[in-house]
Parts: sequence; C-alpha cells; structure tokens
Amino acid sequence: MMGELTATMLLCISMALRGNLQRHLLIVGMLIIVAGLIAASDTLHDKTEAIIFWTEGLISQAPLLGMLVFLLLAMLSAMVAFFSSALLAPVAVYAWGKAGCLALLWCGWFLGGIVSFCIGRFFGRPVVSMMIGEETIANWEDQVNERTRFIHILFFQAVVPSEIPGYVLGMLRYRFLFYLTALGITEMPYAVATVYLGESFLRRESRVFILVGLGVIVLAAFSFQIHRRLVQPGKGKSAVENHDSSGSS
Repeated sequence: MMGELTATMLLCISMALRGNLQRHLLIVGMLIIVAGLIAASDTLHDKTEAIIFWTEGLISQAPLLGMLVFLLLAMLSAMVAFFSSALLAPVAVYAWGKAGCLALLWCGWFLGGIVSFCIGRFFGRPVVSMMIGEETIANWEDQVNERTRFIHILFFQAVVPSEIPGYVLGMLRYRFLFYLTALGITEMPYAVATVYLGESFLRRESRVFILVGLGVIVLAAFSFQIHRRLVQPGKGKSAVENHDSSGSS
C-alpha cells in the first residue's frame, strides 16, 4: 500500500511539474511575501485597510448581495487561472468573520469545481482546450481516466492548480461522486490557510506572510529537484512501471 501511494505521489508531482506547478508556486510565494511587505508598511497597510473598510461598508448596505458576489468570485477563481479570490480574503474575514469567510470560500471553490467538471463533461475537448490549453490536457489524459482509483484522483486534485482537475476529469467522464468527494476534501485545507492569512493581514502579522511565502518558494525549489530526478533517464519510467505493477497486484 505504501509503495502504491509513493508511486502515485511521484506520478502526480511529475505530471504537475510538467504543467508549470513550479512557476505557479513561485508566483504564489512572491505574492504572499508582497502581502507581508504591505502589512509591514504603515502607509501601504493603512491605504489597503481603508479600501477594506470601504468595501465592507458597501457589503453592509447589501449583505446578501455582497455574499453572492464573493461566492461568484470564488467560483470564478476555481475555474480560471488569471484570478484568485484569496486576494479578497481580508475583506471577507473583516465582513463576515473567519467562519463566514471559510464557508463562502469553500462553497465557492466547490461550486466552481462542479461547473468546470460539467463543462468538461458536456462540452468536451474543444471547450476544455480553450479553458486550460491542449498541452495541459495532453499531459494528463494518459495518466487519469474514468477508472482511475480514488486515491490517485485525490493527489491529482491536491497538487495541481484548482482550475485543471474539474475540466480534465469531466472531459474524461470520471465518476462524479468520487470527484466531488476529492474536491471537498482537498479544498478545505486551502480554504483554512487562506482565511488564516487573511486574518494575519488584518492583524499586520507580516512575519507570518514572509515565512509562508518563503516556505512556498522553498517548496517550489524542492519540487524542481524532484522533477530533475524524475526526468533523468529511466527515473520517470521506473515510477510509472512501479505504479503499474502495484496497481496490478
């Protein structure tokens, strides 16, 4: 069992790195560090805080509409690569508290995953290739299919950018209930971390941001080293063969 899990992790990491996971991690790490620097600056934090207060004032005038807009933005961020609802986490924490922000984020990401799955399932490859690119599809369609084990899908959902799995698994007609389970499990830790960082920003805990950002960058560097080992002659093939032999036993 442990051998199968290790092979699965290696496969997922290797394929995710082909999908520019390293670049994604570096960008996320740099953004977190920038947020920490803003929190550490009196002038920048005061201006950002003024925007947060102003936005919360708008939300207080129409609470249900504010929740709906945030929920839709969270859905959008789970479906496209160019936007992240995590940027709005400080506003959400200030307006609805940690529990409210967590619930809205998780629900938005969950619903976004459902929509992306349905797009992949009912509109197929032409639309999916427009959303995430033909190269991304090609990277993954040989590794996952409608019969892929749940534990493999769980790792797939966890290690790649959130906009990818729904489209790919929907296009490949993976079992919907299994996908929903993996989606719900893997999105929760990210939602908790986002709420924690949003609260840390409001409290001006700049060290938290800088340490987390550096940690993400170190993770990107570590993943690069894993990638180098996996792409050495025979390494990647060995991982796949080990996985296949484990799956057949």
